[in-house]
Parts: sequence; C-alpha cells; structure tokens
Amino acid sequence: MNFQNYKIVVGATALLLTQLMAGCALNARTDTASTSSYECMAKPVDGLPTAGSGAYGCHFQLHDPATKATLPNTPYWLDVYAASKPGSPRGEAVATLNGLTDAQGRSGFVRAPFPITAELVRFVKVVGSGPYSRSPRLLRPTDGRPVPGLLYYVKTCEGVFEGTADEQGFAPLFRAKTSCEMTASFYVKKCTPGSQCDGK
Repeated sequence: MNFQNYKIVVGATALLLTQLMAGCALNARTDTASTSSYECMAKPVDGLPTAGSGAYGCHFQLHDPATKATLPNTPYWLDVYAASKPGSPRGEAVATLNGLTDAQGRSGFVRAPFPITAELVRFVKVVGSGPYSRSPRLLRPTDGRPVPGLLYYVKTCEGVFEGTADEQGFAPLFRAKTSCEMTASFYVKKCTPGSQCDGK
C-alpha cells in the first residue's frame, strides 16, 4: 500500500536523511493532560477500539504539531512495532489501529508484550483516503534520530499539502485512491509553490 516512485527532496537549509516509516511514543503511567502526541497513557478509554495483545498497553492523544491543540474527531493511524533487529530499520508491527479520535482527541488502546516506548510507535493524522499510503519522516544522518518540527511540502496525485512535522519527525499519513508519484520536502523555512522547495 505504497505510492509508486516516492522521492524526498531535501531543502537547501537542511541536508537531512529521510525515512518513510517507523515509530514514536513515551511511556507514562497516568492519563494526564499533555501536549505530546506520543505520551503513553496506560488506561483504556471506554468505548474505543483495542488492538494487539500483551501486558503493556497505551492510548494516545493526537495534537496539532504546530499549535499543540488536541485534534478531536480526526482520522488517525497508530502502529506499535517490535524492537528492531540488527540491520533492520524497525521490527514487525505488533498492533495497528486506524479510525477517528474521540471528542478529546484520544486513540483506541494498543497492547504489546513489551513496554511501549517512543521509538516503537507511529501516531499520525491521516489525510485523504484510498489503498495507497505514505507517511514521510525526517531523520538525522549522523545518528538516525528524528528531526522534529520542520515544515513539510508534500505533492501527491490528490493535491499539495503543507504543514509541520511532529515531534518524531513524521508528516501525516497521506492516502490516495490511485498509485502515483509522491514528493516530500522538509524545510526550515516555509516553502511556496514555484520555489525551490516545491519539488520541481
């Protein structure tokens, strides 16, 4: 379920490595207010779906990366991955949920047989619909750590999208009904159509 010919265009202000998929989320013990989309809240929310199995579990609250406001009734995609093996960028997904956040921006509950940490989760807003999808991510080439908060400029067959990458370097999950080329650029400064960062 991938866009064909996906490519990343790197901005002149930041020569940084990209990675399409991986994860993020912090383990926490209480369901408290947070401005992080990746804080693990260990109590299930009544009426919301569950996925996975194991002794450890979390739900998350989706926030706008720029304003930190919660995102109620918003399409989301949530993955929990096993720890990566040597030579692999990430392990296999052990739990996946997608749907709408509730009135407080909360996701369903995911379980795993290991502690759910930031490096093992991807929790992003979904844009568009269809069987083809990508969630661009920016990582530092020196140590592979995510680069948070840069602006993205994404072109797909569904249109052009701009915004701010989240605290784990992810742009939203972009979905499309048809297979096509997708171009993603990450920039420190906001890009405009026709400029160097529009991928042309």
